[in-house]
Amino acid sequence: VQSRDYTAYWHKRHAQAEQDVDSWKPLSNIQSPVNMPVKNQIDRFINWKLAEDNVAPQPLTDDWAFLRRVSLDVIGTLPGRLMVEGLGLMAKAEDKASSLSINPQPSTLNRSALIDRLLAMPGWADHWVGTWQDVLAENPNIVNPTLNNTGPFRWWLHESFSDNKPFDRFATELILMEGSTHYGGPAGFGLATQNDSPMAAKAHVLAQAFLGMEMKCARCHDAPYHDFTQRDLFSLAAMLKRGEEKVPKTSTIPGDEASIASLLVKVTLKPGESISPEWPFAKELTAKFADDILVNPQDQREQLAALVTAPTNRRFAQVIVNRMWHRYLGRGLVEPIDDWEHAVPSHPELLEYLERELIRSGYNLKHVARLILNSHAYQRRADVLVAGDPKRAALFAGPAPRRMSAEQVVDSMFAAVGKPFHVEEMSVDTDSQRSFESSLSLGVPQRAWQFASLSNERDRPALTLPAAQTIANVLETFGWRASRPDPLSVRPVETTVLQPAVLANGVAAKRVSQLSDDSLVTELALEDKPLPEFIDS
Repeated sequence: VQSRDYTAYWHKRHAQAEQDVDSWKPLSNIQSPVNMPVKNQIDRFINWKLAEDNVAPQPLTDDWAFLRRVSLDVIGTLPGRLMVEGLGLMAKAEDKASSLSINPQPSTLNRSALIDRLLAMPGWADHWVGTWQDVLAENPNIVNPTLNNTGPFRWWLHESFSDNKPFDRFATELILMEGSTHYGGPAGFGLATQNDSPMAAKAHVLAQAFLGMEMKCARCHDAPYHDFTQRDLFSLAAMLKRGEEKVPKTSTIPGDEASIASLLVKVTLKPGESISPEWPFAKELTAKFADDILVNPQDQREQLAALVTAPTNRRFAQVIVNRMWHRYLGRGLVEPIDDWEHAVPSHPELLEYLERELIRSGYNLKHVARLILNSHAYQRRADVLVAGDPKRAALFAGPAPRRMSAEQVVDSMFAAVGKPFHVEEMSVDTDSQRSFESSLSLGVPQRAWQFASLSNERDRPALTLPAAQTIANVLETFGWRASRPDPLSVRPVETTVLQPAVLANGVAAKRVSQLSDDSLVTELALEDKPLPEFIDS
């Protein structure tokens, strides 16, 4: 839709959304206990709940721990030496202009300025892409598509976060699925190879990603543990299809009526039945939009995008800020973050406050991130006592301890020594003779999110991309999915014996530690300095 590209259109939408928020009932004026200092409004909500449960908050981290945490959380890598030198964390030696103390002490770091600096760095986009690849099941295959392969819309994801695109616009563009299918546009999201009902698959992904509704079971029958029916899912799919959607035979439970009736699940649709486009969540969600919001009022896919992102649909903004809270604090205000049915927010006033801030800012993720990262709630020491204690974890006396993600591990390994990946192009079509339907080129990876599955039951492209495989091995060991046929909001974080093994003995680790002309370690080794001066520098 050409008009949607104009900034004025979105300014108008955001102005209307802000007016809607201003008409809501004001939030309660919650005060923090006098013995618990606050940095911003977030701390008032957290401290009030801590005091109510008689739980003391964790002390603030020192500057070095904070620098490491916030760098990993915002740009996805450990802070580099140049960043540290530029932040005033270096101890000033009396006889040198600048030197690094062997035992650096905490300093008065301007944390707000550091946060602003990190939010402005390109790594902000790089670090978000991997998350949304999982959530939206971005699943390109570099050769011979299999079940639920999508187009490589990763570049649209990266561009969106690089531009800090308003998140209601992000969701709208994704739902409309316009642009290129195989060359990086949001149309690639609409592809689901070898799937008998691609739009039903996309309806499941979108409902889970933006509305916190788990509809996976409704693909073949009415959901046994949720209030969704199979008709709900297929009516949503019909809106995406812009017309009636037939229930495929393979999306039903086989058997006669008597055998199906004896099952615990209920089947209410028959194979071949046509389902009309309809918003299925009228009872659960109040979603209305102004008449002039739609550029093409008859476009049912555009109607769906407007219903999902409307400010009156309180669920959308709340799901997004809850995903952000989970990212930075290790646990959501609502759990699970992608299945809100019967879930109760731990801090409903805080959830609503963040929702309002997202909408008032024009759906600016960086604004919400800045609020969270500047809060004492985020800057406290990790609370190790939350393990096995969900009640304490929900109080947020401190962030939950988190293991580095697969992408953080790999990107930090190579950033620490200043080396690029030095891997092959993510393609097996070396002579450009294959069509893009059967073979893709995903470029030469510069960050971990740019990798994809290297294995295929028929072609084994991993045999032609040995360097890329060494890094993919590390990624998969730490929970990265080479293939993403289904959406995933939270990866498994179990510790395994393979993780230290692949770091100590894997080929990627050897490549990182090997002295070469492009390694910062090599540069250090070649410096001709007395040992004391070398240590101080």
